[in-house]
Amino acid sequence: MTFSEEQVIALAPDAGSVKSGKDLATASKWGLLCVSDKALWGECQGSGKLPYQAQVDLNNLAFKCSCPSRKFPCKHGLALLLLYVRDATRFSRSAEPEWVTQWIDKRAEKVEKKSEQKEKPVDAEAQAKRSEARARKIADGIDDLQVWLKDLVRNGLLSVPERAYDFWQTPSKRMIDAQAPGLAAMLRGLGKINYYGADWQYELLSKLTRIYLATEAYKQLNSLPQDWVEEVKSLIGFTQSKEELLAQPGVRDTWQVLSRTYVEEEQITIERNWLYGTNTGRYALILQFIAKAQVPELNLMPGTSVDAELVFYKGVNPLRALMKTQHSVGPFSITGVYNDFNAALQALSDSVSQNPFLDSVPVLMNNVSFYKQGSDCYLVDEKGECIKVRSHQPRDLYLLSITGGMPFNMFLQASETEFEPLSLWADKKYYVI
Repeated sequence: MTFSEEQVIALAPDAGSVKSGKDLATASKWGLLCVSDKALWGECQGSGKLPYQAQVDLNNLAFKCSCPSRKFPCKHGLALLLLYVRDATRFSRSAEPEWVTQWIDKRAEKVEKKSEQKEKPVDAEAQAKRSEARARKIADGIDDLQVWLKDLVRNGLLSVPERAYDFWQTPSKRMIDAQAPGLAAMLRGLGKINYYGADWQYELLSKLTRIYLATEAYKQLNSLPQDWVEEVKSLIGFTQSKEELLAQPGVRDTWQVLSRTYVEEEQITIERNWLYGTNTGRYALILQFIAKAQVPELNLMPGTSVDAELVFYKGVNPLRALMKTQHSVGPFSITGVYNDFNAALQALSDSVSQNPFLDSVPVLMNNVSFYKQGSDCYLVDEKGECIKVRSHQPRDLYLLSITGGMPFNMFLQASETEFEPLSLWADKKYYVI
């Protein structure tokens, strides 16, 4: 597997990691630099007595380091790979030491265990009993939730902001007890609304309506088409078997890696990777749930493309997908899809009309410009139409510094309330925002 320096930098979880990784990508800061057919490894002296041991799996790109950082990859892993890309002759070819072989072998064991799990027979009778018990719990939980929602709306929403921080905890915990984690997550999401904003009532009522609609849809599950059955069950919190999904035919395409973002939730890091199929014109969202000290299974580099076969989850016009097979990595090559925001807004409207549970849709735009006026920020299309985006000082300065007010192509997530910029490319250079 070969990389360019730009591709390595694109792996960094944030700008701070890029800077730190570049600072450490100096041979004098490493006491050991080695390479084999399988891996890179090295030792970098930190603030402690013992050096940090960093390693990179070259065959199925992954990183591991003994430093305490929770970032994936950490600055040591980035620096190690950067050093190798810049000058591979600095690395001595050697057999892997025990601390590297243990990691490589452990990764291989995980693949074998997954294969063994597929072959284990399923106890159909026990599975049916568990399903019946869960169905009863969910039905009871939904009845309680609907009463709670009706009481909330009947009593009015004006008092919600002053108790918004923990107001949703009780019904959320009730849904966890009812084995409906999807509904619990939707309820927790109500606490993230900006209750200091002017439109919080609209946003809250819209989300409450969606929750109620999901509960009603679940009650009518037996009368719904199959794609809606899968969609509603996912909303409630039923998981789809990865093994069953991966056994189905996938969609092979040259997938452009558009963006990668992270969200921290308790002890889990959620990585969101957006892709776009060059030939199919289809978007795909690949999620990774990374526990503390765990190495991600996939490393998708924004600003590159990957020839791969994806399998999409079942549902109504699904976006979420799994990587079934990966064939090769190539350069990023794409233009936007929409030339004006009216077309993008129409696409959002069409998508929501087909699936009212969508929070947002991905959008690729051609020739937009970024402007800042006072504390307000705007994106302007080639027709002069503009949309307001939420101001974020570090991001605003970054966008202005790399674009200088000139047009560029951009990837955004569009919702009912705002457009969120995630990445852009201009002058044949790709930037993650």
